[in-house]
Amino acid sequence: MEEFKDFNSRLQSNALVIDVLSRNLEIMSKESRFHDHYEVLVSNHKKSIDLNLMFSRDITSIENTKNDRKNELIDKTMIIIQVMQVFATDKKKKNLQLRLEHYTPEFLLESSEMDLIKISQKIWLIANKHGGYATNFANKIKSALNPEHSKATLKFKKKYGLIPDMIKNIEEATIRFINSFTKYQRVVQEKENAIVEMKMIFKDSKKLVAKKIDKFALQFESTNPAFFNEYRRVREKQLH
Repeated sequence: MEEFKDFNSRLQSNALVIDVLSRNLEIMSKESRFHDHYEVLVSNHKKSIDLNLMFSRDITSIENTKNDRKNELIDKTMIIIQVMQVFATDKKKKNLQLRLEHYTPEFLLESSEMDLIKISQKIWLIANKHGGYATNFANKIKSALNPEHSKATLKFKKKYGLIPDMIKNIEEATIRFINSFTKYQRVVQEKENAIVEMKMIFKDSKKLVAKKIDKFALQFESTNPAFFNEYRRVREKQLH
């Protein structure tokens, strides 16, 4: 927020300098080089306005969608994790228990977006492996009239409640989350790029005014004191 206020303050002060100069075009016409400097200053100001609009863009809805998709993925993933934890304990599968024991709702909530995607992929692989869905589909497709209801799959579904739709749900939830996260990353990056570019433009404009335009304005201290005094007041305010 402080950076936003600072950018707005700089835009306003640069606009005041431009306004004073623009109302004294007859002075600029006396020296083409000065007019060129003025045009660069105006161009920089217009670019800064556009960049500030990009920087100040409200991305709350995009962020909320990303967070909603994250929570959805956590919910879908935790359902499978809990089923697999029960399965691992029941079947005394120590290695599987160790792989799953730290996956809690709190752990998933605190995970970064990229870590959450990796976790969901890992759980998907574990569920497929122990549920036997992918294996059954591949190996029995030619012999079974309905491969989704092979004996191994039915047993796992009946005893532990892990059904193929759960795996499909985590796939779809992961894709939705990746899409929303990618969009959020893009707009955040655009904002960050706008900040960097604005700072560069402000620096160039500050240098241009201090080293070029100030010196030219000084020439009119005696010949056009009204212009000079107005310009000086604006610059003093800008420097403070």
